[in-house]
Amino acid sequence: MFERYHDVLTHLPEYSKNVFRKGYFAWLWKQCQGWGAFSYALLAFNFILQIISLIQSFGQTPIASLLSFIGGNLSVACVLGISNRSGIQGWAGAISALAIASTGFMAGNYATAWEQIGYLIFLDLFCILDPKWNDDIQVEKFESALEWVKYIIFFLVTWGIVYWLFSMTNDPRVFLDSLNLAMAITGSLLELNRKREQYFVWTISSVFTIALWTQTMLQGDGNFALIFSYSIFFLNDMYAFFSKRGWFRLEERV
Repeated sequence: MFERYHDVLTHLPEYSKNVFRKGYFAWLWKQCQGWGAFSYALLAFNFILQIISLIQSFGQTPIASLLSFIGGNLSVACVLGISNRSGIQGWAGAISALAIASTGFMAGNYATAWEQIGYLIFLDLFCILDPKWNDDIQVEKFESALEWVKYIIFFLVTWGIVYWLFSMTNDPRVFLDSLNLAMAITGSLLELNRKREQYFVWTISSVFTIALWTQTMLQGDGNFALIFSYSIFFLNDMYAFFSKRGWFRLEERV
């Protein structure tokens, strides 16, 4: 389950040579090429929406608006990079995680902020160190309904613990905030185990995250930026479900 982490950590000096090597930035730029037309369309559409959000909110909360703008654009680039198996996902994910975490702390969405820090430590940094992190992915299906039951129980227990922990803070949206973190942990566990059913969790998570940032905006602690970006995630999830090139159908080609 943890073989890739063990390999990178035990050979860290070797993997560190993958960063800023000769031609590294040219390689990163190449990683942004050859994506599907749908991915480029989503990237451009999201950028336009992020510009609108930045203009609308900058006068009131300039720092939060800039952080949301950076996080909103790069998080979408990261997710689309993952969909296209692109090495750009590491840096895009790391920078967006820092921006969204900062936005989350400023808005009082503490669980969401720590969710981003978790992505940074356990996913983005390893993607940066190992450019082949997503190579040779073998997607598996649940073998029985019992697996659904196990993961649902895991989610409920995790949500209960997370809710209890963050209810001791001044998080103004602890219900949705803790729900999103619990779903992220469950989705990450499914992803770690290469389960196809992770896409159900990520899709539902996108919906609840949109609800969280909508509530945050209505209560005066946010703007449209992350609502837009997570809406793009939802569209990308739909692509994963229904497109023959989507990761949801990856098992048909392995």
